[in-house]
Amino acid sequence: MRIRSILSLAASAVAVAALATPAQAADAADGVYFIRDVRSGACLAGGEGSLGARIEPCNPGTVWEVRNQGDGLAQIVQARGENRCLALSPIRIYPPAVWVDECGRQPDRWTVQGEASQGPVAIALGRGELGHLTTEGHRVILSPDGSPRWILERLG
Repeated sequence: MRIRSILSLAASAVAVAALATPAQAADAADGVYFIRDVRSGACLAGGEGSLGARIEPCNPGTVWEVRNQGDGLAQIVQARGENRCLALSPIRIYPPAVWVDECGRQPDRWTVQGEASQGPVAIALGRGELGHLTTEGHRVILSPDGSPRWILERLG
């Protein structure tokens, strides 16, 4: 009986730690960043139009602010002071595209999965049920593949 109680307590502690991990990852990610594609070294850029997000050489226009929302999710906001977030494009295509829109208008809450200080991270829309941020050529899209593909390079 005592062993069952200890195992139950250990299982509860693991469950609590698993639930806390996404929030801790988002808390740690607050700040201003270049978000670099691990393969090319190029940066996430918002682009123009509904098929807009792409990767391009890092420059002042590819700076993002990651804002923790307090529930394990974060908004990825263009650091131009225009309240525009990386979001799911309303254009229904496959693979799903991402673009930049007014924060809160389209699905725009992301999970940063992994520790940015320890290497590449995965970035998932929602908690991953809507896909993970990846690239297809120079386009930035959502994919079911959740492997770490992004380096968060903290600025300032």
